[in-house]
Amino acid sequence: MTENSMLFLRHAFALLLVLLTMADASIAASAPSADDNASAKRFLRQIYASYANDGPGVPNDSLAQADIYDASLIALMQADQDAADGEVGYLNGDPLCDCQDWGDIRIQSLVFKPVNGERLTATLVLKDLSTGEGRNLDLLLHRTARGWRVEDCINGEGSLAENLRRSTRELLKYRNDAAPS
Repeated sequence: MTENSMLFLRHAFALLLVLLTMADASIAASAPSADDNASAKRFLRQIYASYANDGPGVPNDSLAQADIYDASLIALMQADQDAADGEVGYLNGDPLCDCQDWGDIRIQSLVFKPVNGERLTATLVLKDLSTGEGRNLDLLLHRTARGWRVEDCINGEGSLAENLRRSTRELLKYRNDAAPS
């Protein structure tokens, strides 16, 4: 092997070590800590306590909409409702239970998966103990300065955020097309 080949291999090996170290540091930085998982779990348990025994759901007297949802999701929900102009927009149920009515909803299982340093996906299996119905739901949680907030709800119909965007576009197009020229 020539000296240039050896030099090239040493540089390539050094570069590979640097890249592996950076990747390892990146993964460590983006992985949620045990404290993140614990605080996200407390956040979700607080929310779902409002669905127990025909509870009020959320928002309610002790949990405002801004205590639950990320500002971006609140804006999408409001835009869709505004575009619906007094009619029912896309959201005609409770996205946190993927239902309209509930009796006694409990979290049966909860698993967190890191998305990035500020976001986790919470995969939940919910069960309504009064009806026996179960639901699978993924929540994209965003850690904000005020704590965890729900940034998106993903169910069998897909992403709530994407469906709200699509619905708002369709409602606005319909309103514009229906407006007299």
